[in-house]
Amino acid sequence: MITITDGKMCEICNNNEAVVICNGCKKALCKECRVLDIWCYGCGHGNTMAFCKECNNDPGINIWKGIK
Repeated sequence: MITITDGKMCEICNNNEAVVICNGCKKALCKECRVLDIWCYGCGHGNTMAFCKECNNDPGINIWKGIK
């Protein structure tokens, strides 16, 4: 699930205001540094997840990254 943040600076680029928290490393992320993904389950359901690029590319964190 996405966690919204307010009043923090992005912990990746340190240039923009953060909007979400990474579901992997818990760093605050701006719109440019976040990667959104949908983790599907059941019949037509899904949870929106937010990751930094490093956590998004790690199949140990983003479980759907290693599945094709």
